[in-house]
Amino acid sequence: MKKRERAFLIGVSEGKIKRWELIQSLEELANLARTAGAEVVESFIQIRDKFSPALLIGKGKAKELGKLAADYKIDLLIFDTELSGVQIRNIETETNIRVIDRTTLILDIFAKHARTREAKLQVEMAQLEYRLPRLTGKGLQLSRLGGGIGTRGPGEKKLEVDRRRIKERIAVLKKELKKMELSKQVQRKQRRDFYKICTVGYTNAGKSSLVNALTKSDLLTADYLFSTLDSNTSILFLPPNHKVLLSDTVGFLKKLPHSLIASFRATLAEVLEADLLLHIVDATEEDIESKISIVEGVLKEIGADTKPKVMVFNKLDRIFNEEIVRLRERYPDVLFVSAKEGTGIKELKEYLRKYFFG
Repeated sequence: MKKRERAFLIGVSEGKIKRWELIQSLEELANLARTAGAEVVESFIQIRDKFSPALLIGKGKAKELGKLAADYKIDLLIFDTELSGVQIRNIETETNIRVIDRTTLILDIFAKHARTREAKLQVEMAQLEYRLPRLTGKGLQLSRLGGGIGTRGPGEKKLEVDRRRIKERIAVLKKELKKMELSKQVQRKQRRDFYKICTVGYTNAGKSSLVNALTKSDLLTADYLFSTLDSNTSILFLPPNHKVLLSDTVGFLKKLPHSLIASFRATLAEVLEADLLLHIVDATEEDIESKISIVEGVLKEIGADTKPKVMVFNKLDRIFNEEIVRLRERYPDVLFVSAKEGTGIKELKEYLRKYFFG
């Protein structure tokens, strides 16, 4: 069995972010790290007046982390913010521990879960485009030698470290993805006779489970982040004899890397061409409003914020009746379902029938 990398998580703030927001962000980072296969040993927070351009954190804190990491046999330091190549190199030099940032971690998870050829190419391109400006001569040496989280592309293939070869590979990937997008455009034209619905939502909100419950299909569902990377399209039958297309897309996330959104534009084209968006929300989330806001922010970034949409709260089976009443009062226009138990599925189908066919 492969040894899990032992990791420290580090959150750094300039003081503009409230402490509870930093803690919440680190909790999400811990989930991401576990999804990537790391064992989270401890989390650290440092609030500074100003970030250090050379180290992000102070030199004293870096030395302290290095000593603690040695004592706890830590393999990896994961920072909850984007780091420059110089910062990664300097922190690794001070601590003698491999360093990655949140974006590298997210890209690693995408690489791990990419299944189709298109998803693999999209992820590899995002990884290489993020890596390119972070190459600093002998920098990233610790990060790139010996493998581990953040060093491999789709299919466990070791990511390129040579600047010239990275540029050449990115050019090849862009050509391949352009060909695939042209092919997809042809497919979408052939499906123009059908209304199109697309699910969007924060990662792990249960989008794939809901698509399965609606269509009786068998999309991969899993209780980990980013189990869906490709846009999967199924036929949804609505009473009495109507058909629409239902697509499931990649989940969104706080601080979702811009390079990833750019690489996945072809996949997210399903969202742009949809006649209706189903915004799936995990009803068990403590900070529902924040998750809704993040999804709406990504929709705006890809130009889909004006699309007609309906909000669907999922995982009804995991909250108490009093909480359901409170949520219904707060969100009167929302539909409530449990994809797992099938609760509310009939009502959701009826809503969709009325929306499209009157």
